[in-house]
Amino acid sequence: MAQASKSKTTRQAPATNRPVKEFRSSNIRAVLWLNSSDSGDWYSITISRSYKTSGGEWKETNQFNRDDLLIVSKLSELAYHFIDGLKHEVAA
Repeated sequence: MAQASKSKTTRQAPATNRPVKEFRSSNIRAVLWLNSSDSGDWYSITISRSYKTSGGEWKETNQFNRDDLLIVSKLSELAYHFIDGLKHEVAA
């Protein structure tokens, strides 16, 4: 949970380093991570696409084809607005 102080707000990442949020559409997902350092906290996002190999094994890649780009764009937009909302919660 966030703790307010006079200088800044610091959030501790869970001990298991779990994502803050995940957005998914079809086989593409955007995962949000909380990062912390002495200079403050920030969020990063990982976007990946799942696919099944000819042997039936599931794998992930960070390469996308033309048809994936609109989904990547929309998931990025959702992530942006989610992070923006978190920043407003901390400021309030």
